[in-house]
Amino acid sequence: MNQRICAPVRRKPSVMNAEWFAGRLRELREAAGLTQQQLADRSGTGWRTIAHLEGGDRQPSWGTVLALCQALGVTCEAFTHEPVADLAPRPGRPPKAAPPAAEKRQRPPGRRRRSKGKS
Repeated sequence: MNQRICAPVRRKPSVMNAEWFAGRLRELREAAGLTQQQLADRSGTGWRTIAHLEGGDRQPSWGTVLALCQALGVTCEAFTHEPVADLAPRPGRPPKAAPPAAEKRQRPPGRRRRSKGKS
């Protein structure tokens, strides 16, 4: 009896840099159109956990990675790619627009400013 044994398919191993995880998580979350809170709700984690993972303060457990993949609708391989977006910290709220330059209000001639205190 001659059995053919199929050789396993050799794939090029995906190398993941642990520093990429934070950037890729933010990219994937933003691409899905989710806030940190929405991703936390979908993955069963807290929003602080998502914030710490995106900030690079923590490394996720394997269970957390699987939950995030399911919530984002991606495979685990999505985290093996280098992030392409700018990873600079962003402010939580955009700055307010500067008010228009106020013109100095002038009093009509002949009117004096009232002083507070003794008259």
